[in-house]
Amino acid sequence: MQRITRERIGYLLDRRIPPVAVVRDGETVLVETEDSRTGRARLPEHTTQEWLAGLHQPGPYYSNPVTGPLFVDGAEPGDTLAVTIEEIVCDTQGYTGFWPESVHFPEWFPEPQTVIFPIENGEVVFNDQIRFPTRPMVGTIGTAPHLEALSTHGSGRYGGNMDCPDVKPGATIFLPVNVPGGLLFVGDCHAAQGDGEFCGGAIEQRAEVTLTVRLQKGRPRSMRWPRLVLDDALVTVGCDKPLESAMKHALGDMILWLEEEYGLTRAEAYMLLTHVGDARACQVSVAPYTMRVRMPRAYLPAK
Repeated sequence: MQRITRERIGYLLDRRIPPVAVVRDGETVLVETEDSRTGRARLPEHTTQEWLAGLHQPGPYYSNPVTGPLFVDGAEPGDTLAVTIEEIVCDTQGYTGFWPESVHFPEWFPEPQTVIFPIENGEVVFNDQIRFPTRPMVGTIGTAPHLEALSTHGSGRYGGNMDCPDVKPGATIFLPVNVPGGLLFVGDCHAAQGDGEFCGGAIEQRAEVTLTVRLQKGRPRSMRWPRLVLDDALVTVGCDKPLESAMKHALGDMILWLEEEYGLTRAEAYMLLTHVGDARACQVSVAPYTMRVRMPRAYLPAK
């Protein structure tokens, strides 16, 4: 199995970046990812006000690195990548941090803060009294856009920094191929994150992600945004500002998905989703915001 190390990182989703590996259809690879501050939040001194102020001094400061791109043999524009997250191995620690300019209550939090949390035996040690289970996920995963060179902070129809908790072990995410080879990027793993990622940071960590890449020739007519298949649900993800616009994108794609593949009329799909579906936030801190719509598989009609 190929191992792509975390030294092969960058901060753009760009078709001009040379591939770090060639992956065959159906191949499983292990991708090492770096944390969202590229290792600059791993020591106690990295949590001081002096250090945090220095990160935002004039000069180059890059964050949210991704490993890649992976060139998928045979992928052509108009195709689809189906990427199954097989396993995410968490680091032994993670951090959460926020900046005053990106929080919802700057009057309460006038100074930046960063806290490092141990990860032990499948749990995040929040403090002496609070522990909670890890729920590892991939925060940023996407394919190279057709023309633009886009920051890894953004998200869109190509995927990107969606911060969707459903991009987790067992999930298969479907992404568009816009350029030859697809050029798949992976990074920004979290040991745990609640819906909304309120303060703009989860349990940010280094990780090892084992994934299987499958190539689907062509693309469903109804697929305009990334979608996921889980054991218990279908999921569509929309990205935009304001937040309700992101939800509308995700909802529209789910309606079209149910129409195209499950034979429901659009009206039936709309009403069924109203009764048994859920709209859930992914991240609501940095625009474009991301929302997802989940349709339980238990209520899907037979194909």
